[in-house]
Amino acid sequence: MTAGARHHGSRPNILLILSDQHNPRIAGFAGDAYARTGHLDDLAAAGTSFGAAYCQSPLCVPSRISMLTGKYSCDCSAWDNRSLLDSGHRTFAEHLSEHGYATCAVGKMHLAGERWMGGFDHRPYGDLRVTRFPFHQPDPPETWDGRWNRHSVGRFPWAGESRIPESLLVDGIVTREALSFLREYQSGEDRSPWLMMAGYSRPHFPLTAPARYVRRALADPPPLAELPAGYPDEIHPHDRFIVEDFNLTEFSPEEQRRALACYYACVDYVDDCIGELLAGLRAGGQLENTVVIYASDHGDLAGEHGLWWKRSYYDGSARVPLLISGPGLAAGAGCGAPVELVDVYPTLCDLAGAPIPAGLAGESLLPLCRGEDAGPRKQRARCDFLPGGGRTSFRMVRDRRWKYAEFPEGPPVLFDLQEDPGETRNLIIGGGAPREAPLDELRDHLHAGPDWEGARAMEAADTERWSACERPELTAPAQYMLEDGRVVDADRFLYPGM
Repeated sequence: MTAGARHHGSRPNILLILSDQHNPRIAGFAGDAYARTGHLDDLAAAGTSFGAAYCQSPLCVPSRISMLTGKYSCDCSAWDNRSLLDSGHRTFAEHLSEHGYATCAVGKMHLAGERWMGGFDHRPYGDLRVTRFPFHQPDPPETWDGRWNRHSVGRFPWAGESRIPESLLVDGIVTREALSFLREYQSGEDRSPWLMMAGYSRPHFPLTAPARYVRRALADPPPLAELPAGYPDEIHPHDRFIVEDFNLTEFSPEEQRRALACYYACVDYVDDCIGELLAGLRAGGQLENTVVIYASDHGDLAGEHGLWWKRSYYDGSARVPLLISGPGLAAGAGCGAPVELVDVYPTLCDLAGAPIPAGLAGESLLPLCRGEDAGPRKQRARCDFLPGGGRTSFRMVRDRRWKYAEFPEGPPVLFDLQEDPGETRNLIIGGGAPREAPLDELRDHLHAGPDWEGARAMEAADTERWSACERPELTAPAQYMLEDGRVVDADRFLYPGM
């Protein structure tokens, strides 16, 4: 064991790495020949890769609140990006802190309101004051006026080489600040195990990365997915809304191919940031008794089905990469069972030897990571997007073979993922479905939650309750917390005129 490293008996350190908007197919360990994810590939080879892991809502804030609290989005008031972390729901950070862990979050969390700490003991750097720049640096800097995130403009015009010095990019700083905190902690007198959550902003737009990553991606660009038949006029109404909302038909195939290459460049860059974090911990002997978990808050359609970004039931948006590696866990294992990000909370409890609180929606993944018989665990995963009950909303459930989704506007869809993993053929035509599909069971699973009217009423009550909560004035994307408790902007100087 390297000098200074600490073991805590059967209680490991835990490193939870969370990226933002990573399509689960765009990774070497997922079989993508164009993706450069060598460090994540190594992590997958050393642990278990979950090929059917789903977020609970394909949007940043509801997904993160759901994961932090271990509850489905409608059960923890997680509706959209205006939602707040409610005081009635305890996070896994609070729970592990109460059971002997030192907890720290560095980077993106996207939590506004009074509970922006997320229950962590420490937050030295990140989006500590969330405004319209939730840890995403407008790039080029002059797009801080809102163009970087304006649906009517789209995100394609800004794809390319970053105009921000690399030393100031938030993803590199996340790595350095996480390492700095853990090195300082290691040198101190506290002998408690630690939980670190490192939150990276990429590959979420703006689709910019240091020039070498962009040049490399453009030199061997991935192909753009084929458009579905009847695009865009004859596609599902929910899909058509995404096309209209982002004006996707206004951008040429060449513009979209460039954007896709830049998305791959962002994946490449954040993989290197993660590799640097792991190498730094390894050099200090801090990986020897550490479980590493990698996930993303949701995916990105990245051109699949002629669609981009998120808020969709398709796997590119609703499914997430999930890797778990550590001492005593299976290496090089693949798990095809449906699992969910709400499973992270009980898994952390299991790893930490802490009791699993009552009322959580998930189940521990630790038996699956050890190659053990998981027993009678749940067989389905669900993903919902419920705000407003309008054209953006859906409810989705899948088992090992079938995926079923319903909408307040538009017909339901059913996919046979075994025969049609690309989700190209809706098997519900004229109200029919294959005889072997367990349609009633899938519907019953969805209908266990609130109906559309009930969800609208719950959201309205939460929105009214939050209306009196103070929101920070406009700040830059990232802040530091100083030792005296002051919170100061980290990069506002990049945006003159803000």
